[in-house]
Amino acid sequence: MFGNFLVDIDWLKASEDQRKQLYVATRAVADAGSTTVEEIMDVALGRKALMGTDYLSTFRRGKIRKSYAKLIHGWIAENHIEIANNIAPGLFPLSHTDAWGRYLAEHAIHGRLRIARFGRQSFGLVQRKKDQPKPDEVLKLGEEFCFHLDSDIYGYAVAFQEYKGTLHPLPLGSNGELHMQVQAGEQILPIKEDGKPDKLTEMNDLGQHLFIISVASQIAELPTPTSPNEFYGYTETHLIKVEIVP
Repeated sequence: MFGNFLVDIDWLKASEDQRKQLYVATRAVADAGSTTVEEIMDVALGRKALMGTDYLSTFRRGKIRKSYAKLIHGWIAENHIEIANNIAPGLFPLSHTDAWGRYLAEHAIHGRLRIARFGRQSFGLVQRKKDQPKPDEVLKLGEEFCFHLDSDIYGYAVAFQEYKGTLHPLPLGSNGELHMQVQAGEQILPIKEDGKPDKLTEMNDLGQHLFIISVASQIAELPTPTSPNEFYGYTETHLIKVEIVP
């Protein structure tokens, strides 16, 4: 869903302390996976890498080649970022999108956020079948749409759009505000000040888009792009995957 974030470290200038921290993180990953540091190094570096003698001690003391440290760090960041982050957050920070990815995996509500389409000859909504089991949708590039949300909370909503690993706020307010007031139950959003649907459209980016709408009773409890779950016990977070096609 969301891509991992590789911290920008110039490993060709890495200190011995950084390489010692990398060893500790590598050991933690090995212990968690019932494997060994040697096996991780084999995978990350390739079995033909010239390691020399007593290379584990060299790694432990922060003397491993800097080019090797770069490859090991990259492999761990791609495959075991959360374990490494717990041990060496300075080397393996979690990006905002990683935090959102974990939060959505645990708390996202599926099937109650849907796409509302508009007919070519009418401003009325094309109604979707109530029993349609699959919430994911396909939209054509430039096709107008709104969201059909079924919320249990009376309060406020905020929306985000994720595309190619980047999370963007999606303003819902009639004057460009990020949030809007919502009712409990089924509704269309966003809407204009006169109550009519404020149509959305994607004009540029093909492929998969993830739309997220979070609802809370108070504005202060709504998530932000950098903090998805501070008030997760008081919010609903709905999502839908939409494929944009030519």
